[in-house]
Amino acid sequence: MQYMKYLFALVVLALLTACGGGGGSAGTVTGSSAPSTATGTPTLVVDMRDAAGASTNSVSGAGATTARATLKDANGLPAAGVLVKFSGDATLIKLTPTSGQVLTDANGVAAIQVAPASLTASGAGTLNVTASVGGTSLAKAFDFQMSSAGVSLQTLDVGTGSLAAFGNRPISVIAAINGAPAANTPIQVTFAASCGLVNPATVTTDSNGRAATTYSANSAACAGTNVTLSASTPGAVPLSGVISVQAPQATNIQFVSATPQLIFLAGSVGPTQSQLVFKVVDAVGTALQNQSVQLSLVNTGPGVSLNTVGNTQPVTMTSDATGAVSLAVFSGTVPTSVQVRAVLTANNSVFANSNVLTVASGRPVQRAASLSISKFAIEGFNVDGPVSDFTMSLADRQGNPVPDGTQVNFVAEAGVMVPAVCVISGGSSSCKVQIRAQGTRPANGIVSVLAYVPGEEDFVDANFNNVYDLGESFTDMGNAFRDDNDNAVFDTGEFSVPRTGAVTCGGSTNGRPNTCDGVWGAVDVRAQANIVFSTSGANITGSLTNVVVGTSTLGSLDVTVSDLNGNSMPTGSNIGIQVISANNSGCTAVLPSAVIPNTRLPFRQTVSTSKCINGDRIVITVTSPLGTLSSQGFTVP
Repeated sequence: MQYMKYLFALVVLALLTACGGGGGSAGTVTGSSAPSTATGTPTLVVDMRDAAGASTNSVSGAGATTARATLKDANGLPAAGVLVKFSGDATLIKLTPTSGQVLTDANGVAAIQVAPASLTASGAGTLNVTASVGGTSLAKAFDFQMSSAGVSLQTLDVGTGSLAAFGNRPISVIAAINGAPAANTPIQVTFAASCGLVNPATVTTDSNGRAATTYSANSAACAGTNVTLSASTPGAVPLSGVISVQAPQATNIQFVSATPQLIFLAGSVGPTQSQLVFKVVDAVGTALQNQSVQLSLVNTGPGVSLNTVGNTQPVTMTSDATGAVSLAVFSGTVPTSVQVRAVLTANNSVFANSNVLTVASGRPVQRAASLSISKFAIEGFNVDGPVSDFTMSLADRQGNPVPDGTQVNFVAEAGVMVPAVCVISGGSSSCKVQIRAQGTRPANGIVSVLAYVPGEEDFVDANFNNVYDLGESFTDMGNAFRDDNDNAVFDTGEFSVPRTGAVTCGGSTNGRPNTCDGVWGAVDVRAQANIVFSTSGANITGSLTNVVVGTSTLGSLDVTVSDLNGNSMPTGSNIGIQVISANNSGCTAVLPSAVIPNTRLPFRQTVSTSKCINGDRIVITVTSPLGTLSSQGFTVP
């Protein structure tokens, strides 16, 4: 009987064990089941599998090794959804995911990818795995060996077809470890080019083992050549490929310069030739050599020519190493604006026009010349040093400025010209010098100054071609002279510019009679002006009248102020007036001007008086620029 009871208990226990403790469905383990009465122990098994799924203890350099942890509970059943932690020497291996934490699947298996930490990682190590099942902590250590990483480069892709000059193209290469793309092990690949730029030059492979970058044929030296591209990484044989870069295409012609921008009529003293420069470039502005360019005049003036004097036909030239073509433009006989067009021979839609080149004036002519003085009278008769400016203004027969560089000569009867020659500059068509008082003065204090410059004789342009033609009338001018005594006649001893000529003529402006040459041509354009070297002391004269009108007494003082030679006092001398009335009559006098104006002649003005009676005195004073005081009194009659 006791034996039967014991046997029954064993049967019941066996049934309960088979049913998972008596709760839930048969053969099913759930989280809500009744506590197990099993007496077994949870287990943790760790292994590694290679890319083919075979068991291994070697971590592949290709990064295709899987570490597996298999968990079973105390009943020997798969423990699903359990957190498993993997860890190892970070100098040897890296894990994916990097946290090293994975949940078991329905089969109780947690898997993680194991790869070398670097291509140089070697030796052996331990993979540590921990988990907790049913309150029981489990830990396993798995020893592994690092396998050697055979790095290689595969399939360098440099694209197909030629690349436009200065163009860009993506390039790439596959990095492999032990023959398989380095999917989990980053590899740095360095690219290089025999010409141009690879940017970035060093690239790390992506998750497919691919390293990609961009090549740029950014140098003019690359155009029209085959460029070699290479990819390399330590431990691998470099790969190379070739890209054919197209020759550059001329896309633009640029006007660079015209030197000088202003030229003068043929025969002028100024420059009559300008050098024009154009430049052939490609789409990015790089100069192109050996490009054929045709140059022609857009608009022409009589006589304007290209490259050689007299040529008006288009000229074809080839660009040099700097992409430049250069040609000369020669002036003609008429002031005008000139443009030159440069056209690419291979493509006439590529062209450029020069900026406007001006063919300006010619030589000065007599009718356009004048000589001006800043001060007509300076305090120079008794004193050395006072100065005045002389300005010579010129123009050609069309009223245009004469060329810069035209030189004007000056000669003076007395004093000194500083300098003796002035030069036209800055397009002003005028220049100036100073005369300084010194040396022997003329007795009358009047100093004549002659300015003269090479020019041409005026003529009547009957056919409007701006060129003198035989038979057209002209002004034949005699040799220039300085008329020191202002009698409009050349007298012996007066300065004369020595030139040949003996033809009978009147001489014209400051021209010696009978010194003409009878033909139209060059002549000394001349102008004369006189300046007064005034005395410091003044001569003051005048007459005073006084009239009684009703109860008022009105009067006037007509006063004349001159220097001691009968010329104007120095320009800017001051005039003063003083009334002296012994009888306190209330006499007043009004002075119209208190300054000697810019003139060569004596200065006259009328002083108005009022309430002046017999015996009242009016005093006129004159003070020169250097301080000499002169005075003269006038008594009311």
